[in-house]
Amino acid sequence: MTTKNLYLFTRTPLHVGAGASVGAIDQPVQRERHTGFPIIPASSLKGSFADQWNDGLLEEETKDGKRRVRVNQKGEIAEAAWLFGSDSDKPAFAGSLIFSEARILAFPIRSAKGSYAWITCPLMLERAVRDGVVSGPIPPEPKDAEALFNPDGPLALSKQIVLEEYCFTHAGAYPDQLAKSLGALVRDDCFKSITDRLVILSNGMMSHFATTACEVAQHVRISDETGTAEGTGLFNQENVPADTLFYSVLSATKSRVPNGEYKNKTETDALQRFASKIADNQHVFQFGGDASTGLGFCTVTTNIGTKGE
Repeated sequence: MTTKNLYLFTRTPLHVGAGASVGAIDQPVQRERHTGFPIIPASSLKGSFADQWNDGLLEEETKDGKRRVRVNQKGEIAEAAWLFGSDSDKPAFAGSLIFSEARILAFPIRSAKGSYAWITCPLMLERAVRDGVVSGPIPPEPKDAEALFNPDGPLALSKQIVLEEYCFTHAGAYPDQLAKSLGALVRDDCFKSITDRLVILSNGMMSHFATTACEVAQHVRISDETGTAEGTGLFNQENVPADTLFYSVLSATKSRVPNGEYKNKTETDALQRFASKIADNQHVFQFGGDASTGLGFCTVTTNIGTKGE
């Protein structure tokens, strides 16, 4: 099995819903239970990418009303099924591509000076080191009232920084090389300024901001009969803000297709075909709900090498 990484940088707010809520937010985003960090489930990633192949159809209906894996014009199993699998009984098999959930790595937050910062924490960075996204060493965790930031950068107020309504004091040397390595992950010029705007907080403060600093948008339901807002149709929806960085671990296996032209494809073949599709889409994909209102558009970058590199 071969493993690579995907990096997703949100161009617009993102909503991957967790369903109904008993709290103040009617439609919250999906989060890790123990940290409160927003995530993008692997099923959402896989479904959005699979939608780019064969109009998103992995199966088709036969003349007798049954389902079977989709085939190409030669009657052979189609490329989408090779990469993403099929649960049809004619035949059923897993795809070559295996996605992990997308985890947050850098989160945008308001700053009293310099407009905004990107925050992260040792826990996020340690996970990223484990998954091969960045290399160590990781700075020690600061205290809740402290932070690691560039004292000569655009965010600093002397030896302090103000994020939302919280003031943090300078805790030590700025991890310049780490900030540069994060800025190099994404094919998006908007993210390059993280080299001066990275702030490392304690794990607890990162969890607090990731839980409380997402966008909350209010909506109303429109009546089909009157064309106006329904009296009891007001609801609010939580969105992960634009300019958030996620990453996912992408693994590939040799082909599990039982017959046809894709039967003998390798892990490298699957990864390179996937990378080619990302390039074909100009590295822009949509994830989550409300695509028709502009939510969920992301710049997608991968470290998969292509032929000739």
